[in-house]
Amino acid sequence: MTLSSAMTTAVSALKAQSQALSAISNNLANSSTTGYKSVTTSFQSLVTQAFSGTAYTGAGVTSSVRQNVDAQGNIEATSNVTDMAISGDGMFVVTDSSGAQYYTRNGEFDVDDDGYLYNNASTKVYLMGYAINSDGTTAKTLSQINVTDQDTSWKETTAVSLDASLGADTDVSSSTTYEKTFEVYDSMGGSHIVTATFAHTAVDSSANTSTWTVSFSSDDGTTTLDTLTLEFDGDGNLTSATDSSNVTVDPSSLTLDFDWNNASSDSSITLDLSSISMGGSTDGVTLNDVTNDGYELGNLSGITISSDGTVSASYDNGQTISLYKVAVATFANYDGLAALSGTLYQQTADSGEAIIGTAETGSAGSISASSLESSTVDTADEFTRMIVAQQAYSAASQVITTAKDMYDALISAVR
Repeated sequence: MTLSSAMTTAVSALKAQSQALSAISNNLANSSTTGYKSVTTSFQSLVTQAFSGTAYTGAGVTSSVRQNVDAQGNIEATSNVTDMAISGDGMFVVTDSSGAQYYTRNGEFDVDDDGYLYNNASTKVYLMGYAINSDGTTAKTLSQINVTDQDTSWKETTAVSLDASLGADTDVSSSTTYEKTFEVYDSMGGSHIVTATFAHTAVDSSANTSTWTVSFSSDDGTTTLDTLTLEFDGDGNLTSATDSSNVTVDPSSLTLDFDWNNASSDSSITLDLSSISMGGSTDGVTLNDVTNDGYELGNLSGITISSDGTVSASYDNGQTISLYKVAVATFANYDGLAALSGTLYQQTADSGEAIIGTAETGSAGSISASSLESSTVDTADEFTRMIVAQQAYSAASQVITTAKDMYDALISAVR
């Protein structure tokens, strides 16, 4: 090895250690960055010709940066309900305003003025997912997740079932009535009180039967359902129901129509009275249970995210509606992704095609809500690497100084 090759080798060492120090510096700078994956520097030797016993010409060293994108950072709890962390494989799918798609492990999401989940306030990328339809099916295409596009929730009542007990010792009198009330909800989520009025009208001791009537009304709507006559056998079982025209009707499938005194559409409610029975020594009517398939208007009160990435909205009427499934992308080679600013990554030929699904399916991990994945940087390890890089850099500098002194000596000898 000549003096010139010694200096060239030393310069390559300076360059390689400078790159190592740059990687260390970037790691330390991002030691508190959510979802950041530390990088390491790999060194390889260079040789210009084959080694022999009488000659050796080294060309120094080259360095390259190695990513550790699939490394798992610690998951730490936060107080923000829209923060998310992936435990296991996978990356969040995000898009910018132009629709370009990126991937990240940074789950520090906030809600913008329009209700969309986003992170990276500077570049503002939006979290993608699959919308959940009202019938529970999941959409096939990705869309930006909006947690306020259903800021209210209600369901019109279409079916009501009454479970009531009619006292066997109730006086027989068509003028003595017993009123029981229950709620129904119109097409706008408005609540209406319906009154069921019962009367014990007849007893046939020879046939061991009893007869009751029941009618329905509301103070803010009218119904077309006639007064019904209910007949019970000696065991208190409902045996028949007839309308005002003495036509037999099915007590489990009656129609209760209402024309409400507001702007909502008329309601047509299927009424089931088959659970009404008569018995005991009680007097009057006891309404045991009312089953109603509707619920009143409720306002959005909170957001929850489950481990499979289901984003659900909670309402102050006690209802919870599933809105989206968070999309999770997996790759054959995570370290082949191209790193961008904002802890974003872009697909490359080396990473392979993104396989986009949801959490807890395939190889994708689970999602922890109100949590964030911390940086994978180990500061103690980085400081150790810094000391090693500093010493190697100093040694290479000393080689250059020594080679210079040897050149000076050679030149002085020639003179």
